[in-house]
Amino acid sequence: MAGTKANGAAARLGRWLRDPLFAFLLIGAAIFAVDVWLRDDQSRIVVVTQAQADRLAALWAMQMGRPPSTSELAALIEDHVREEILVREAKRLELGDGDVIVRRRLAQKLSFLTEDVAALEPVDDDALQRFFQENRQRYETPAMVSFSHIYFSPDRRQDVRADALAALASLDPDGWRIAGDPFLLGRTYAHASFARIRKDFGAPFAEQIGELEVDAGWQGPLQSGYGIHLVRVDAKTPARGADYRSVAGRVAADFDADRRAEANRAYFEHLRSQYAVVLP
Repeated sequence: MAGTKANGAAARLGRWLRDPLFAFLLIGAAIFAVDVWLRDDQSRIVVVTQAQADRLAALWAMQMGRPPSTSELAALIEDHVREEILVREAKRLELGDGDVIVRRRLAQKLSFLTEDVAALEPVDDDALQRFFQENRQRYETPAMVSFSHIYFSPDRRQDVRADALAALASLDPDGWRIAGDPFLLGRTYAHASFARIRKDFGAPFAEQIGELEVDAGWQGPLQSGYGIHLVRVDAKTPARGADYRSVAGRVAADFDADRRAEANRAYFEHLRSQYAVVLP
């Protein structure tokens, strides 16, 4: 009985082995295995071209001021091979997946490539002059003011304004640096733009200081975001327009920066249109 079953199984196996479909599947599996083996084998071959060796030697010469010796070049190539192997293994292990630094660096590198393409387009002087006219405010010298101030803190005093007025009436010209309360940002500002004054003290203070007279002694009190101040204005410089020739270098640099930014924006918008974003 057992022999009969064994003979039947052997007969069925023989039919399967002779079946063309079985042969086709076997050949397909073999081809797939060979393809996987070849691809894996190729991924473990590091080829250092002459161009890469020349680039390594050129970088060395740029840094050291002389060409590398034979042993130094060999060490450079070995370092390159080591880095290549580690990078491939890191990719194989998917170590970059989910790494914030790697993600940001890849995004930054793609942005740089987009900007470099935009920078290849030539630009003529007429385009730069049009850019200058459209953005003249960038190149104007802003109004400046030089002043000193004495600060009175509402956190240290019960009637801060009354204390400031009393100090104004009896201020010693040589003792103003120790009058009032300590102020973290300093007591003297030299050639400060009104944008900086607004940033440090607030817009109302900047507007008030713009109305004070130069060389009129101590004036005030003025209100800022910190408290009360007595102010002495030492100098004011009005805003000045810019001549194109005097700022041509800045104009060219700004034009290039704006062009790169626009190329980045347009490229990303193109990419963004090809993606569907699902939000939570």
